[in-house]
Amino acid sequence: MKFKKNIVFFYLLGLINFPLAIVAQTADRPNILIIMTDQQTADAMSIAGNKDLQTPAMDKLAQNGVRFTKAYCAQPLCSPSRTAIFSGKMPFETGFVGNIPERDGLWPDDLLMMGKIFQNGGYKTGYVGKWHLPVPVTKKSQHGFEYIENTNFLDYNDAATPSFCARFIKENKSNPFLLVASFLNPHDICEWARDEDLKMDVLEDAPPPHQCPQLPANWEIPDNEPKILRELQKTVGLRTYPSVNYTPEKWRQYRWAYNRLVEKVDAYIEMVLASLKKYDIEKNTIIIFTADHGDGNAGHSWNQKQVLYEEATKIPFIISKIGQWKPRTDDMLVCNGIDIIPTICGFTGVEKPNYLKGIDISKKIENPGLKLRDTLVIETDFADNEDLLGISGRAVITKDFKYIVYNKGEIKEQLFDLSKDPGEITNLAVNKSYKKQLIVMRNYLKKWCKANDDKFILSL
Repeated sequence: MKFKKNIVFFYLLGLINFPLAIVAQTADRPNILIIMTDQQTADAMSIAGNKDLQTPAMDKLAQNGVRFTKAYCAQPLCSPSRTAIFSGKMPFETGFVGNIPERDGLWPDDLLMMGKIFQNGGYKTGYVGKWHLPVPVTKKSQHGFEYIENTNFLDYNDAATPSFCARFIKENKSNPFLLVASFLNPHDICEWARDEDLKMDVLEDAPPPHQCPQLPANWEIPDNEPKILRELQKTVGLRTYPSVNYTPEKWRQYRWAYNRLVEKVDAYIEMVLASLKKYDIEKNTIIIFTADHGDGNAGHSWNQKQVLYEEATKIPFIISKIGQWKPRTDDMLVCNGIDIIPTICGFTGVEKPNYLKGIDISKKIENPGLKLRDTLVIETDFADNEDLLGISGRAVITKDFKYIVYNKGEIKEQLFDLSKDPGEITNLAVNKSYKKQLIVMRNYLKKWCKANDDKFILSL
């Protein structure tokens, strides 16, 4: 009888302790905080060596984690890049290759979104800030973000984002969560460029040009550039590309304004980071900092995005755990559009959809010597806002070389040795000495397009 009582006792003890064990396991799962800016080129951080601005919050992330120095967006335009980030698939795969309205029925039901993946994995999910995805904000059953705030375009959107993030963090500090903090700046440089009121913060007038940042070494339009690029600027018009009439002095003021907008958003990022510390979850939160795409920032006399030059396609990408990880840089090729979902699934144990082809960078964090990728392909489809212009392109990027090809116009191809020419000034595609390298890159893209069912191959 005593033996049976003991069994009952230990059985009941097990039932009592079992939920506690589950709670403990759940508490050990890291939180994921994704901080995303809009139109921030990779070197627009002081930690990247830029002396014309100060970004202490971004620098803090790099000082407590890994800064990937060769990270690219899937496509340098808002909606296509964002649909890639939140689906894990390239724009040519989803069909979202231009800016898309927020409308029900556009997103396929069988294409899981990031929020839904993590909601299914037992995580609390939140999204604050700019949306710009072809799914209604209200359709939580599809996007999976239970808490979604501050998505409408209003004055000072970015200023409100830290407060909404703080509320979500406070309410979910005892649960593993995924939170996206999506900022609009430095996108306001588009409004500044056409002398319009800014959507976010107010900027003072730019100082005289001689007090503004120097022009980049590659600011002039390069020789042997695909003519379609400048034809495109004229087609779309001065509202999008007012820079066609810019003097060198105006470009210097543009770069000054751009840097100030980056600094504005950096201050708001610091507020979000402060909430992690305030609610004592900093040590159990993995932070990914990135941008949806870059900005021409005067390189090749280009403002805005869409073009496949480095300034528009290369973005900041930092994975950080404040107070837990030591700083380092990594030159592995990264695509934030296809790599973020596999990576955060790798960190958390949340099941990744088996159709995703991106890499799990958590493996690289754990083992810095691991080689996960040596070649990357990204894309573009030029558009006038939501109207596609029928001009598309692809870029193949390796450790040293970058091959760009467009489907129309004279001189369709560009080849750059990024190790010697990081500003992409000299087009080696017209240099007979590099014919062998050109053919290697061209053939790689053809095989890649076939393997990935990319119809761009039809135009090669």
